[in-house]
Amino acid sequence: MNTLLKNLEAGINNNDCMLMGHVIAGFPDVKTSIEAAKGICSGGASFLEVQFPFSDPNADGPVIENACYTSIENGFTVEDGFKIVRELSSSTKTAIIIMTYANIVFKYGVQSFVKKAKECGASALIVPDLPLDHDEGLMHYATENDMGVILIATPGCDGKRIKDLSEKSFGMLYTVARRGTTGNKTELNAETDEWIQLVKNNSTKPIALGFGIQSKEQTDKLKGVVPIVIAGSYFVTVISKLKQNENVQSELEKASKALF
Repeated sequence: MNTLLKNLEAGINNNDCMLMGHVIAGFPDVKTSIEAAKGICSGGASFLEVQFPFSDPNADGPVIENACYTSIENGFTVEDGFKIVRELSSSTKTAIIIMTYANIVFKYGVQSFVKKAKECGASALIVPDLPLDHDEGLMHYATENDMGVILIATPGCDGKRIKDLSEKSFGMLYTVARRGTTGNKTELNAETDEWIQLVKNNSTKPIALGFGIQSKEQTDKLKGVVPIVIAGSYFVTVISKLKQNENVQSELEKASKALF
């Protein structure tokens, strides 16, 4: 059984609020990103996005954008990304999700990218700038390889669009908590509550809420409201502040546990 679906089913059955963490592959280097990812996983993450950096990450704020630039400047390659995914999928029980941009997938070859992702143990893909209706066969190839593509609902979507996205999304519907880019803290207010309720009323899949989740106070408010909370810039910030000779895995495990 696909690890993402397995972990999702276990969490839903236990009525847990599950964590999806996030690392930038190769930031600040390949070895450190692997150790950081292992720490997030051992800290309780059910799902982990491994972002293959791109030079123009238009959905990302400065924290993730700068991490992507650092990784690329340090010589990151797509093969490095697959190496990281293979290591994590073989050494943790966390479902590993590759997140990247369409340019990287197209350059590698859509079918080849999906097959390689599957071989390395990835459970799903997220490609935020690839439209649902013009995905160049990505969903088809993913389905063929017992994987899927997680689709994204953003504020401004109406009920019909949310339903369509959720029906075609793999396992869950990635739900953006607010407009803008990642990184800035999201205020969980009446507007956010209304948006979450609209998605819940129209989604056929469990929703994973992300963008600006940075504290236990926020996750406590979301427990019982959404089944999956996504923290991205939070973890990238922790990684960027690590001091030389610190135990990377231990520090990220602590950071993961601190959210829940």
